[in-house]
Amino acid sequence: MKKLIIGIMLLVVLFQVVYSEAAFAEVEYSQELFESLAVNKNKVPHIEIPDYKRIELENGLIVYLVEDHQLPIIEIKGYINGGRRQETKELAGISSFMVEMMNTGTKHFNEKEMANYKDINGIDFAFGVSNDYLSFAGSALSTDTDELISLMAEMLEEPKFNANHFTRVKQELYRGLVQAKTQESSLLDMYFYKNIYKNHPYSFDDDIDLNIAALSNITPERLESFYDKNISPANTIFAIVGDLDTKQMEQMLYNYFNQWGMIEEDKEQESTENKQLKDKESEVKSQEEAKEKSKYQDIEVEIKKPIVEIDRENYGKIILVNKPDATQAKIKMGYNFFDNSFKDRIDFTMANIVYGGGDFESRLMNKLRTEKGFVYGIAANDQYNELGGAYYISTEVKPENTYQAIEGIKEEMSLIKNGEKKIKEDELFKIINLYNAFFPKSYKSKLSVINRVIRDVELQGRDIDYINKVIEEYNQLSASKAQEVFAEYSYPQRFLTVIVGRKEEILPQFEEQEVDIEVVEIN
Repeated sequence: MKKLIIGIMLLVVLFQVVYSEAAFAEVEYSQELFESLAVNKNKVPHIEIPDYKRIELENGLIVYLVEDHQLPIIEIKGYINGGRRQETKELAGISSFMVEMMNTGTKHFNEKEMANYKDINGIDFAFGVSNDYLSFAGSALSTDTDELISLMAEMLEEPKFNANHFTRVKQELYRGLVQAKTQESSLLDMYFYKNIYKNHPYSFDDDIDLNIAALSNITPERLESFYDKNISPANTIFAIVGDLDTKQMEQMLYNYFNQWGMIEEDKEQESTENKQLKDKESEVKSQEEAKEKSKYQDIEVEIKKPIVEIDRENYGKIILVNKPDATQAKIKMGYNFFDNSFKDRIDFTMANIVYGGGDFESRLMNKLRTEKGFVYGIAANDQYNELGGAYYISTEVKPENTYQAIEGIKEEMSLIKNGEKKIKEDELFKIINLYNAFFPKSYKSKLSVINRVIRDVELQGRDIDYINKVIEEYNQLSASKAQEVFAEYSYPQRFLTVIVGRKEEILPQFEEQEVDIEVVEIN
């Protein structure tokens, strides 16, 4: 019942967002609507950063608190620095295994007890994993704040990896991997990213064969060791937003989290004392503070930073994954790109939308859908990570059109790059204008804004107001600058192309053009 109440409350908020974005959703289906929305000039938006309090506990845990009394709910969003980049090939996939175990039970809650506790108290809480960090999110009615915070502390601090459900989770992961081997999209990503990222941990999650092989190496003991090395208050940060009192929440956080990472004898002593949480925000790091931290174990986490290495052997390489039962040819083509610090990221992103943003006005859609009728949809994406990114284009075509579609993609990029079809002011205006209308829709709630602040400030070292600097920068972008940036950072000769489809229908097209192509037969 409590989850139903929370759901209804969130739907009230979401209805306003969905209603206001309904017209935008139609962009996928109507070119005329896209053009009409893009012509009317929209106001340059400004995202309001909510008032917040940043606290840091003695063990290094960082929390942002935001009061929002519109609805009687509490929401949490957080990150643990590290992610999949902490994995080794021998234990590829261990991050996903670990969070699945953490989501299912703890030392004090078996699988059934945790499910019942969440249900009775109307709590949602779970962990996820990505390349550079683990994430977690939760919510509950504000009347159940204590239950939510205590469960979060339990799941973070007291996981149980030798639980009865270990074998079942392992079997489920194995079945999921075997199933993925039959899916065209999974095969496409597997052969694309294992070639782009090679032996870097960023490639591990998509490498199905590697994950299947590594699964037998994962034991409860190794999960425990991986947890101990990678999850700590010192690399954890989260936001709590909602119907809360900041001072009361500070005390609650101190009660539930300040002993995390503490040496046992100090933990026992701490539990007998009645200490009040101090605001660490404005305090200068001192010798006394350093001494205070000595009561904690080695809570610092070594974050691995292996830079993605570029393999020039990928340039122009084409891989055909033979899937005899495929009805279409799925295509993913791209190359290594920059990390999160890429200085021209905003300018390139806007220019790339002109080239391949996925809407009817983009060059790729106009060429390959409107003119040629090869595709239903096609999009070019720039993907950034902490240690290296990727640029890629995804689409699917009838098998007989595979070669022509690939050549068309490269041709359109070359036409912009060499200046034959430069980016025009009216094209860029439509993109910027649409961004001004719909970019703020992603930041209508205080949680979404403070989540962006955390990612910008704490994870990527940017300014608090970076989101508004993004808006300011893309609004100042000229067509000539967009043209310059896209020309500099687009590389049509570097494409690594992966195709998943029927060899009999696709291979002859490339052989006829005397193009080298590597054929992969699925085991």
